[in-house]
Amino acid sequence: MTNTDIIKALEKQFQNLEFDEETTAFLNITVSPENYLDVMTALRQMDFDYLFSMTGMDWGAELGVTNHLENTKTGMMVVVKVKLSNRENPEVPTLENIWKTAHLHEREIFDLFGINFKGHSVMKRLLLTEDWEGYPMRKDWQDETKMIIR
Repeated sequence: MTNTDIIKALEKQFQNLEFDEETTAFLNITVSPENYLDVMTALRQMDFDYLFSMTGMDWGAELGVTNHLENTKTGMMVVVKVKLSNRENPEVPTLENIWKTAHLHEREIFDLFGINFKGHSVMKRLLLTEDWEGYPMRKDWQDETKMIIR
């Protein structure tokens, strides 16, 4: 399977996907929050069996999640990004039912960025205490008592 094969297969099923393979070694796919779970399920059905990285992102106006997937049979990798414009209540469906590795990744992203993963089995803080206020990896987060200002 090539990047072109993946693009054609996804374009048959979904609209409004963005693809970029020019500026990186991986095929980058940007999906809407509404298509996120369905696109990820389709990629799992294409034998992308390993979610090896899931990262929370703060792009300024938008929060989001970047996923790195690998087909361990072929070594092919793709990157899937979902951008969330609602900074007050950012949420996407959980992927823990597709890839078990998503469980802790999603809890960490929730803890540090405040992105809620709907349907997650244990959506609570992972690293910080339950009484911690805010999300320290967001660009707009400020807490003068915990920040080093030079």
